[in-house]
Amino acid sequence: MPAKRTRPPRHSQHGWRPWAALTKALGHYTWWELACFTIGFFSLIGALVLLFLPLGKGPSLYRPSDRVPPAGGAQFMAALSDSMALPIDHGPPVKILVNGDAFLKSLLADIDNAQRSIDFMVYIWRDGALSNQVLAHLEQKQRAGVPVRVMYDAYGGLKAPSGKFDTLKSLGGQVTVFHSLIPLPWTISRAPKRNHRRAIIIDGTIAYTGGWAVDDVWRGDARNPDEWHDLMFRVRGSMAAHLQGSFAEIWGATTGEILAGERFFPSAAPSGNTTFVTLSSSPSPDLFEAETFFLWSLLGATREIKIETPYFLPDASIRKVLMDKARAGVAVTILVPNEKTDEKSVRWAGQRIYQELMEAGVHIYEYQPTFTHTKLLLEDGLWAVIGSANLDNRSRKINDEVVLGISDPGFAQSLDAVFAADLSRAKAIDLKQWRSRGLLQRVLELVSQTFVQQY
Repeated sequence: MPAKRTRPPRHSQHGWRPWAALTKALGHYTWWELACFTIGFFSLIGALVLLFLPLGKGPSLYRPSDRVPPAGGAQFMAALSDSMALPIDHGPPVKILVNGDAFLKSLLADIDNAQRSIDFMVYIWRDGALSNQVLAHLEQKQRAGVPVRVMYDAYGGLKAPSGKFDTLKSLGGQVTVFHSLIPLPWTISRAPKRNHRRAIIIDGTIAYTGGWAVDDVWRGDARNPDEWHDLMFRVRGSMAAHLQGSFAEIWGATTGEILAGERFFPSAAPSGNTTFVTLSSSPSPDLFEAETFFLWSLLGATREIKIETPYFLPDASIRKVLMDKARAGVAVTILVPNEKTDEKSVRWAGQRIYQELMEAGVHIYEYQPTFTHTKLLLEDGLWAVIGSANLDNRSRKINDEVVLGISDPGFAQSLDAVFAADLSRAKAIDLKQWRSRGLLQRVLELVSQTFVQQY
């Protein structure tokens, strides 16, 4: 009887042994190379989780428990203040500065007249002629004994002239960067969070906020595509004090220096008839104050909503309010950039919802001459929201921002004139033509929408 054949073991010396093959492959690398690979691998996984999983994004749909009072009125201000714990304050009139030439002239004059302190916080700082000009004036004041503090964001300052800050620092000025971009595993969770606030304060009594930053694109008067269109706002008194607080909050959390005293917060009796509230938002996985603030504003509109924003990416809650308002007869007008935008993927992602908005009665326009970086919300000739925030996910739920909600018919009228001028240089999106847009455009919208949580 022939001997019974037996199957050789699965992992015999003649078979493929996965563990041995892996060990042999890894043997070509040193321990530190393997350690770097492991750190990089898990950092990549963490980044993908932050990008795509619904972690800390809040309710899918916000809804009011009752009717919101008309925006900008006394009842609205009281309800907003109580709901969000934002104190109502009063200050002098706000000055609107249109485009870089007008703003820079005003800013440099105030810097040159500074006596006690200069605190300068912007998101973007890039090397160039504008940077050189601003630094020269800051250095001059530091030489004269006026303390200068500068903060910019690590991402927004990727092209900052770090070496050119050495002179300012050697004179005693302080320069700090918000959130390093070094990809360490223990910092990956906070890496997407950026400081997008604009708050420039002189002597604690004069301050600026809006969309401006230090880059040559903010020079000029929006005369060509190389010169951006933007607004900045010069405020005084109690408004300046609130912006000083917005600066001090981030400065202290980053440097450990707590700003106090008359140099930063001079004593002064409240004055002025401009009623306002200030929101300095620092979103967490459980709290999105900017989202709530914008919803409060939109829900209070009774006649008209005018929005100009460089990055239009409303979530489901804001889309619903805009469409509900339009269907109810409120004139809703959205002004956004055209193809001259600096972030084409953000534009494509926003365009994905154009059709449903226009079908509800929302009017959408694209600014033509150059990129508009303007950020404003205007309602019913009374209520206005200005500051650093865009109408995108990052401003509402990720970045640090500062905005002022202002109830003042005179200011609203002035801002409306700026908006009307911008609208006269814009092109309306036609619903019929938009419905027949090509396949490539639709694909770009769909793909870009995938990354909407990081826009």
